[in-house]
Amino acid sequence: MIRRESAVAGRIHELLFISVVLWFACGSMAESSGEPLSPHQSARHVLDRLAFGPGPGDVDRVEAMGWEAWVRGQLDPKSVENDASDKYVLEHFPSLAMTMDQVWAAYNPPYESDPPTQAQIQKRNELRYKLSQELVGSVIYRAVYSERRFEEVMAEFWRNHFNVDQGKDEVQYLAAHYEQTVIRRHQFGKFSDMLLASARHPAMLIYLDNDVSQKPLTDREKRMLVRYEGRKYQPRSVAAIGRQRGLNENYARELMELHTLGVQNENRKGGYSQRDVTELARLLTGWTAGRPRGESTGYGFIYRESVHDEDSKRVLGMRFDGREGEAGGVRFIRALAEHEQTARFISLKFCRYLVNDDPPAGLVDEVARVFVETDGDLAEVYKAILFSDTFMARANYRAKFRTPFEFVVASLRATGAEVTGFGGTQEALRRMGQPVYRCVDPTGYSDTAEAWLDPGVLVYRWDFALRLARGQVPGARIPDAFWRGLPKEKPSALKRALAEALLAEGTGGEGWGNIEQALGKKPEPEHAAGLVLGSPMFQEQ
Repeated sequence: MIRRESAVAGRIHELLFISVVLWFACGSMAESSGEPLSPHQSARHVLDRLAFGPGPGDVDRVEAMGWEAWVRGQLDPKSVENDASDKYVLEHFPSLAMTMDQVWAAYNPPYESDPPTQAQIQKRNELRYKLSQELVGSVIYRAVYSERRFEEVMAEFWRNHFNVDQGKDEVQYLAAHYEQTVIRRHQFGKFSDMLLASARHPAMLIYLDNDVSQKPLTDREKRMLVRYEGRKYQPRSVAAIGRQRGLNENYARELMELHTLGVQNENRKGGYSQRDVTELARLLTGWTAGRPRGESTGYGFIYRESVHDEDSKRVLGMRFDGREGEAGGVRFIRALAEHEQTARFISLKFCRYLVNDDPPAGLVDEVARVFVETDGDLAEVYKAILFSDTFMARANYRAKFRTPFEFVVASLRATGAEVTGFGGTQEALRRMGQPVYRCVDPTGYSDTAEAWLDPGVLVYRWDFALRLARGQVPGARIPDAFWRGLPKEKPSALKRALAEALLAEGTGGEGWGNIEQALGKKPEPEHAAGLVLGSPMFQEQ
């Protein structure tokens, strides 16, 4: 048995390598015919792109109601009944319903003694770990079980667009609130509101260091520091100057490069220069995060006038006299949100995410036009993409490659898996290179094929698929109903049933012959299901 499974492992590894070559050579394995998608294919397409893949019976249900009607319902998440999922989230992930101060008090309680005992330290570490697991678990649970499926797909987009890393300083205590109040609250509203909410949230301010950004020292202040350098006594005013850390440009740069305008250069129309980055950093001095210090203060956005740069500034042609304070930063951020280059950059990212890694320029132009005309009304922008002729074109069917997150969720959904714990799926995502809320780089995780087509990493997908099918992923189990529906007596019938249940085109898709050969003459149901889930065809959406 070990020798047989080793041979099969080698074959699947070979198939995965072939899929990498095909994707780089051809762009995708999708059919190139210009024929319209059938109603069944259209239903499958919207479920792959807008729901992390179908669960048992989903394709037939969407086909029966018509994909357009299903999409219209998903574009209005509040109209979709989701009580069971919402109840589970409240019961199992309580931190998501807490304020930032409540999270801090509950998951970072003060030590009972000074110095703390080892037991007290261990208790706090366990609470900190539980907190991080709650947020990640909620993300996975909602992606698998929420009936508001497009809401979850777009939440994943925005987590990467406005990325914060739980591993940075105190962000682990703030990320759940960030998920709820920045991403989920605004992702079907106006982009300008979401952008401003992210700019003011302590998780973003701390992650990109704007909370420590202060006005540069004046020449006079520099001279005072030199005068008292090395002296035993320093006036309090001089000591305060010495504690200033100066200007930090991290957030200002990412605000333009990643959140709005995109990567630019000063010679390109609508672009920005390094001088613009520095001027914007000066404009946003004083935008910082409050922290728990006694009963009167807590976590939240704070504007500190005392560290704000009050000199005049000019950013992207906009002038600020230095006396506007916080209002100047708000004015510029809203102007960024309404910039034509922002509309195009965000529209391009949407089209890559929902349509094709290399979307047609005409579609991007049209979506950007809607973005501008609706003042960044995100629901209208999504609608412009999903009801375009391009979205349902055959050239875009099965044309994208699943990210690790999309693959794991699609596997759980396709098999109707019962997920009662999240440690196993979290560990699988870590091994595949996409742990939730743990992207150190502010770019977030990429959703294009090129970023994930590494044969060495793809092996972890195959490993997850096999372990899921065998019931070896902690907290995830494929139910008996899935296995009862498979004809085990006839190998050919078993193969067909698995293909129809798990693959977009069943046994008719390109590449099925290689998968069928890898399954062998007498496949065991669990092993066969794992191989189909790990196959190149299942990676397509």
